[in-house]
Amino acid sequence: MPNASSSLESLRNQALGPDPEAAYEAFEALTAIGTEEVVQFYLYLLETAERGWRNRAAMGLAYLGDERAVTPLLRAIQRPETRGSNGTMVYALTQFDCRHLLKELFQIVFQQGYEAQLMALMAIEAQDFEYSLEDVAIIQQQWGVTQLAPSTSLLELGLENIGELVEEL
Repeated sequence: MPNASSSLESLRNQALGPDPEAAYEAFEALTAIGTEEVVQFYLYLLETAERGWRNRAAMGLAYLGDERAVTPLLRAIQRPETRGSNGTMVYALTQFDCRHLLKELFQIVFQQGYEAQLMALMAIEAQDFEYSLEDVAIIQQQWGVTQLAPSTSLLELGLENIGELVEEL
């Protein structure tokens, strides 16, 4: 009979394998197990180039609710190579307590792609935040720069609405 360690290894291999259905099932099983080993595996996957692995790991971490995922999620979201494919990671981030991340969420709104921007805006509108006057100054400064050459996605989301959120700080 296989031990727990070999079962986890088998699930990890299956999660990273070529069969999408088997990979999905393996990620589901790993998340259900939810041990420290699984959390560490998911944190490792946030740093990979494979978008599907990152997204599944991010959602697994959100489901497990392990607050240690917040900083690695932010790092993964902010990496230039994930721009345009990080909306799921932003969604996962917003499932955690973001009350101290207002500046970071606005940075996502100002610098990322449409899906990430939308997820961050939804969190800004839905959560209560604790922030400093310095945070407000940084957000206002970034907003001023962003307005000079707004991205197409910011225009679609509505500069007026975003401006109102900034003014309410």
